[in-house]
Amino acid sequence: MIEESLLSERGRGKTVGKDPGGVRRVRLDDFRNYAHVVVDLGAGFNVIEGANAQGKTNLLEALYLVSTTKLLRGSRDAEGIRDGAMIAEVEVTLSSTDTDCAMRLERGARKRASLNGLKLPRAADLIGRVPSVCVSLVDMDVVRGEPADRRQFLDLELSQIYPAYLRHLTLYKRALDQRNALLRRHAETPMPDAVFEPWEEQLAEHGRAIRSARFAHVTALSIPAEGFHRTLAPREVLGLRYEDRDEDEGTDEARIRLARSRSEDARRGGTSSGPHRDDVEVLVNGRSARNFGSLGQQRSALLALKLACCRIANEAIGSPPLLLLDDILSDLDADRRRQLSELVIHQAGQAVLTCTEASAVGHEILDRARVFRVVSGVVERT
Repeated sequence: MIEESLLSERGRGKTVGKDPGGVRRVRLDDFRNYAHVVVDLGAGFNVIEGANAQGKTNLLEALYLVSTTKLLRGSRDAEGIRDGAMIAEVEVTLSSTDTDCAMRLERGARKRASLNGLKLPRAADLIGRVPSVCVSLVDMDVVRGEPADRRQFLDLELSQIYPAYLRHLTLYKRALDQRNALLRRHAETPMPDAVFEPWEEQLAEHGRAIRSARFAHVTALSIPAEGFHRTLAPREVLGLRYEDRDEDEGTDEARIRLARSRSEDARRGGTSSGPHRDDVEVLVNGRSARNFGSLGQQRSALLALKLACCRIANEAIGSPPLLLLDDILSDLDADRRRQLSELVIHQAGQAVLTCTEASAVGHEILDRARVFRVVSGVVERT
């Protein structure tokens, strides 16, 4: 039976340092196409309009970077540094506490995070300070991509609202790297069981906690996601199912499985069991959205899932996360855009939306929004 204790400790599970007032200001230096810019955000909706390749998504990505320590696009941190510069920095100031959270990218060096100017031991220590939910074209991989994309989605959502999950995930990944390195050596020269056992013990322990949390989170997401999806696509039913590849019932079973698979894993070149191989199946009318869903069905499923993430995060931390929507509303027909706008209004606290024309977000949002226009890396409030 899967334990849910990691997610049930609401008070102790809250991330230290969250700011219910959201982001008051964001500063960018040599990030993407911005030399230097400071933007004062509103507490509610913020609409960033601009033609393609002017920098509107870059501004949204800066917020995503401080929230998650990851770039929204690209796999290398150096891709976020402006051409000709060596260092990029993004800093956001939180509204009610005036706390400054910053990420620094440097060519040839590891990214660094800081809090009020003080360097944090790890970049990951910034995760949870500015909790966010992002919806962009990149996020379509959550529905139509590989299992690794869905695992990353779960890990990111859980890490932002439950510090214990991030600790389990960090220790699991370290143990997995160590066991895989031993397996490569074992393939050349057999090694004694004793060198594997400490790492397999950690994999079993932290792996069980990770699976329990993921299973509970997917279960919690299912009900609101289905409801949001019903609004967006009334004739279709959304379903979520966590797929535990090994079906281990506990730590002992996982440890035994790992011990028995050493020789085979050495031949394969990696650990063949554990939560790093699990998946989440997204279903529309009982069929895989990845394999059988149309583009419209996949988009509706993603939007419903992300709105459900807002709901669950709000319940967990006591305030809505920052909602980032990258040119999503403009791709929808008028009726679907109106439905989504109404859902966003009711679910979001602070939100940042990008679009080519502000009118694309609809008057429901525009009437209550602070609007900015971006031209060639220059941001002006309209």
